[in-house]
Amino acid sequence: MCGRFVIHAKKQEIIETFDIDDVQMPAFEPKDNIPPGTDIPFIYQSVDKRVLSNAHWGLIPSWAKDKSFASHTFNARSETITKKPTFREAYKKRRCLIPASAYYEWAKVRVNGKIAGKQPFLIDREDKNVFAFAGLFENWTDKNTGEAIQSCTIITREAYSKIHHIHPRMPIILPEDHYQVWLDNQSDEIPMVEEHHLAFAPLKDGLGTKSNNYEFNF
Repeated sequence: MCGRFVIHAKKQEIIETFDIDDVQMPAFEPKDNIPPGTDIPFIYQSVDKRVLSNAHWGLIPSWAKDKSFASHTFNARSETITKKPTFREAYKKRRCLIPASAYYEWAKVRVNGKIAGKQPFLIDREDKNVFAFAGLFENWTDKNTGEAIQSCTIITREAYSKIHHIHPRMPIILPEDHYQVWLDNQSDEIPMVEEHHLAFAPLKDGLGTKSNNYEFNF
């Protein structure tokens, strides 16, 4: 899964890295700990240009009665997105890139066979470059108030063996040469960067609530 991630890149770096043609996102500062339910940068294709905007992290399908639907849709399983009504239409028509620098996952720590806590890990690319999660987005309007919300979700898959001991699921990190194919809805396959391109490291004081200046607010 992906429940917390990092964006160290500033707005201009995102624009340059992803060849953005149209910027509709307000000012953005790098963040070390981004939780579901917040607005995050995302990139989508509009005719012949890439647009950088922001969206609520937690997908709200157009038919949802209210925006609370987003509380359990911040991830979408790659194995079922073509079947589940929540994600099916977005997968066909509204794919996006979600910029990131790293993400967090927590491994269970056992002492004498019992769970004693969780050790946080930071997972990123070996080259430390900014990358893109494979995502989906939706446009939702509150029928009572007229409030319009763009929302998104991060697609997950079974974790590579290299990090499976941390968590059995992982977000899909797209290879750079597949960005446009993904945005154009040209393939039913969702490629993943090769395993050797990923790196992971435990964060210090992992059983506490603060580690290496990263905050964990659960």
